[in-house]
Amino acid sequence: MTIADAKAFSKMPETARVKLRLFENKFSETLEFGTIGAMKIAAEIRNGAFSAPSCQLRVVATDGVTSGLLLGSTDTWTLRTGGDDEAGTSSEGILDFQPFDIAPRTWKLDLRDDDYPIVYVDKSIPDSRTWVRNDPIFISCVLPAIVKEVFDDILLASSAPEQEWVKDWLSWADTLMPGKSPPWTEGDQPKQDWINDLLDSFCQRHGMLDLLVGTLGQEAVT
Repeated sequence: MTIADAKAFSKMPETARVKLRLFENKFSETLEFGTIGAMKIAAEIRNGAFSAPSCQLRVVATDGVTSGLLLGSTDTWTLRTGGDDEAGTSSEGILDFQPFDIAPRTWKLDLRDDDYPIVYVDKSIPDSRTWVRNDPIFISCVLPAIVKEVFDDILLASSAPEQEWVKDWLSWADTLMPGKSPPWTEGDQPKQDWINDLLDSFCQRHGMLDLLVGTLGQEAVT
């Protein structure tokens, strides 16, 4: 770890400890990076179960009566592992797939407040990132369900949330239904109607039904 902006720490004592908290699927771990005056550049993660943990940096006082006082913290972000081989729903980055131990389920959606949604795919599936991008049954049957879950969560709000990931998902929706914004204040049924229209547009744009029927037809022949 290195300090990108020293001004952020200018009013904090050099003895304050720097900690990075990781948490994911009921697992958590806190990494110690020393003090502001003598910060370590690396720390070992002991928990091998992490796949894409949420992270939060915290600075904690160590002196006198203020010992243990939280002096500053960041918003959470996601630490992704496994390289840059990610798959997006329509534009790279709005949806991340990660292998993880979720058996007996094949996939599980994780919606986070401050970062993009993650779909865990059970680690027993060989080359799962390639599978989710190329398997016709997953694409035509699972992706629409994922899109619905994400927008069910987004539209719980009565106005457009301010998180960057939500803005990106709404921008993506606008490419499918230009100018048709979600009915934020019109009640549950108009919101569900909007989501259904979005799913119809999504499936039609990418030929989901034809993709599935063609695949099943090939399997029947073979």
